[in-house]
Amino acid sequence: MRKAILLLLLLATPLFAQDPQRQAVFCKEKYALCIKAPCLPIVTRGQDGKYTVSQANCTCAVESGWSMGPGSCDDRKPVTRDGRTYLVSTYSNLFNTTNKTLTCDKPDTPWAVCYGAPCTIDPKDPNKAVCTCPLSTGKMKTLGGDCRKTACTSLWSAATFAEYDFSNKHFYEYMKEHKLLPPPNPPATECPGK
Repeated sequence: MRKAILLLLLLATPLFAQDPQRQAVFCKEKYALCIKAPCLPIVTRGQDGKYTVSQANCTCAVESGWSMGPGSCDDRKPVTRDGRTYLVSTYSNLFNTTNKTLTCDKPDTPWAVCYGAPCTIDPKDPNKAVCTCPLSTGKMKTLGGDCRKTACTSLWSAATFAEYDFSNKHFYEYMKEHKLLPPPNPPATECPGK
């Protein structure tokens, strides 16, 4: 039953945009962290011969510890099948002290929505996972891009302004309030000259 639920979760479109608080379940386990992940578009060709891009493969970090994401902790546990380990992309503020928030404010900026996306751990590098994330277009925030405004033309795992700000603040406050260890990093600061 758990595997069936995980499979449905992995195939579902991320629901974070619908109600971030309802989807912010905290779990302590192995997870994929994509908030600064570079991505490559997945190009598909339809029966009509036209090429489309609606998803991207993003290279995310594999971490262990507290994260927040959609679904119950039981449903989000990594599953190993046929020598491959599958897990879900969730959020933590682990990178907040080493990365700053890059704001891309053009309404036509493409970016990947990795929150809740299905991921596979790289069999050659267990510290990395490839996550298949749906694409979105619009203003976004990410920890990727090293504060270079020109990086806004590249494809990153990111979030809308509201989702990013909620996650950044909520994760920190929840971890502090519940005294979960290790102590959380504070919310990420904005890149200079955002």
